[in-house]
Amino acid sequence: MRRLARIAVAVAGLALGMALSGPALAGRRELVFEAGRTLAVKNGPGGGGLALGASVLWPVENHFRIGLMGFVDGMGERTDRLIGEGGTDLGPIAGSHRAAQGVALRLEAHTPAGHRLRPYLAATWGFYRIKDDVRGILLQADDAVGFGLGLGLMRAFNDHHAAGVAVRGQQLSRGGARYVTAAFEWRWGMGAGD
Repeated sequence: MRRLARIAVAVAGLALGMALSGPALAGRRELVFEAGRTLAVKNGPGGGGLALGASVLWPVENHFRIGLMGFVDGMGERTDRLIGEGGTDLGPIAGSHRAAQGVALRLEAHTPAGHRLRPYLAATWGFYRIKDDVRGILLQADDAVGFGLGLGLMRAFNDHHAAGVAVRGQQLSRGGARYVTAAFEWRWGMGAGD
């Protein structure tokens, strides 16, 4: 869990650095930070886990935003049984843990401003690195391409801050892995409240 938190901090730092860097990325950029859980994991250990994400978005036309997203999604952990001499069951032990991390292109479509609560659609497409480990020791890793589609609901507090909730389904190209993330999000930047 600590390793996932460190990766999430690194991704958030990268997104923040991109957002604050040079003129190529200047303009009405928006930072989005997400924290939540993964649910309904198919073809994985199950049980879900911590989901963290950070995005840098720019407006395109009136109600669309596009940018990059970094994420770390825990996909669950197996529980095994420790068997002693003579087949004695000594109890449960932690088994393999699976997590997906990566970078994706993110596109959002928002409803017009003027409503207190504003829904939006989000689509992501990107690169996933799926790792299985047991207490930090890597068992295997695999690369996949993934697609996500989700809904969000946000409330602007002023022109620069908004908060809300988002649910996104993820489909990976390898192993038929699918899962859902449900997260709280906080938006900051020029146009976050638009």
